[in-house]
Amino acid sequence: MLSRVADAIFWMSRYMERTKMETTLLLTNYVAIQDNAIDNNWKLILDQYGEKTFMASRHNHFWKSSEALLHLITDKENANSIGNNIIYARENARSIQDNITKELWQTLNNFYHIVKNERNEQKIRYEDPVDVMDVIIHQCYLYYGTIDITIARGEGYHFMNVGKHLERATQTIQIVCIKLKEINFDLTDDANILSFRYLLYALSGYELFGKTYKGEINCSNIIHHVLFNPIFTHSVIYSLDRVRDNFSDLKEALTPGAFSEVEFEIGKLISNFTYSEPDLSDGNRLFIYLEDLKNQINHFSTRFSKIYFGQS
Repeated sequence: MLSRVADAIFWMSRYMERTKMETTLLLTNYVAIQDNAIDNNWKLILDQYGEKTFMASRHNHFWKSSEALLHLITDKENANSIGNNIIYARENARSIQDNITKELWQTLNNFYHIVKNERNEQKIRYEDPVDVMDVIIHQCYLYYGTIDITIARGEGYHFMNVGKHLERATQTIQIVCIKLKEINFDLTDDANILSFRYLLYALSGYELFGKTYKGEINCSNIIHHVLFNPIFTHSVIYSLDRVRDNFSDLKEALTPGAFSEVEFEIGKLISNFTYSEPDLSDGNRLFIYLEDLKNQINHFSTRFSKIYFGQS
């Protein structure tokens, strides 16, 4: 497979995973604020996904839900907006239409036109923004279902999965970091458990958490679930394991020396993470640990891209 094709597939997949996880976070946060379960914390999310010039224009740091959601979903000037993520994913897909199925292209193209609909802004501003976010999440699931039933299990499929799970691991870490800031890094106060319940909702992990920990709801258990539960599909360890599995299936696409180099990098990353013992009761130390882990994942992604796609 040509490196430019593999690169486009990889980034198409990353932008789509970013879209799904960001939208689920926005929906969960909006519902929590409406239910008075948490204080208005849009600034924390905007700091991560907003545009810096836009952020700097505000001095009181208080954001109405509608204006925060407009910036994060539809604002063309925000490079990290959901609308722009879909544009980037579609552009990558359009450049490689001969290498993906007709059904996948149609799904992405339809998604693009749904997100571009000018009615979205009116719904977010004046009606119910949940409708807009629900449609986006539904389209993400349609995208993943289309991949599952139409894409051949060849190199392209494995590049998609490497991209998806690198992005998922990164986004999971970022969402945990946002929640740590939200509770001012205090993992010992039982009053903060409610905030971390919404972390589970944002990662589609509430039901599995209840079955795994059988009623022992505390912040440390929730974090352990999100980081280390190997059967939870949004945990960091699950995502890193899937990166390794799909990378192994790309052995024929690299020279032995290059394959061994990347294999060593992902093996070291997973080993260091698996055998690390972060203090799950100390929010400040955990935040530093997670920032370092995110940097390690980004370093691996950069090495992977340089070797496979010729990018530095």
